[in-house]
Amino acid sequence: MLLLPPKFKNCDRVLQYLFGRGIDYQLIQECVADGTIYESADYHNAVFIGKDESGTPKYAAYRGTIGSSFKGDASGSDKRYSFRLLADKPSDTVHLFEAAIDLLSYATYLKCEGKDYKSENLLSLSGVYQPKKEIKESKIPIALTTFLKANPHIKTIFLHLDNDRTGRLCTAALKELLQKDYKIVDEPPPVGKDFNDFLLSYLGIARPISSRERSDAR
Repeated sequence: MLLLPPKFKNCDRVLQYLFGRGIDYQLIQECVADGTIYESADYHNAVFIGKDESGTPKYAAYRGTIGSSFKGDASGSDKRYSFRLLADKPSDTVHLFEAAIDLLSYATYLKCEGKDYKSENLLSLSGVYQPKKEIKESKIPIALTTFLKANPHIKTIFLHLDNDRTGRLCTAALKELLQKDYKIVDEPPPVGKDFNDFLLSYLGIARPISSRERSDAR
C-alpha cells in the first residue's frame, strides 16, 4: 500500500524550486492542480505522483527542494505506475526519461519551441535500471512494459536518457530489447548530462546548486 506524506497547505517551495530549474510555471501549476505534484508537510519535498489507469495514486518519488539533493521513493510505491504526462489525444509515440524533472524539462522545451507537449506521451522510468552484462538477459523497465501493454497502438519509442555511462548503457539495452517490435529513436540531451541540464543551458539559466551536489542531483 502506498504511504504518501501529508500535504503542506501550499506548494510555494516546490513551485519556486521547479521554476528555478527552468520548468514552465503554468506546467507546474497544471500538475499541482491535477494532483501529480505536491509539497510534503514534513520536509517540504517535491512529491511526484504516478497514477494507475483509473487515476488512483500508486507511486510517489520525492525530491528535496531546500539546498539538498535528497531523492527517493515513497514506501509502497508501485514502479509500474511512474510519473507520466499522457497525450490528450491518441498518439502512437512515447518519450522516455529517467526522472520526473527530465520529463518536465522536455515538456517545457517543447512549449518554448511552440509545440504542444500535451500531444505527446511522456513517461519517466523512476530512475534508471542497470542492464545485465549480457544485454539479451536484461529486463525492460516495468513502467515501460506496463505502459506498452496498456497502449498497444504505440509504434515509436523515443529514448531521452542521460549522457552518462549508465544512461548510454540503458539506451543500448533498450534498443536491443525493443527494436524488433518498435521503432527506437535515440535522442539524448543535446547539451549536458540530462534534459534539465539541457533546458537550463537552452534558457540561459545557471543551475541553482553547488558543484559538489551536481554529480548526484537529478
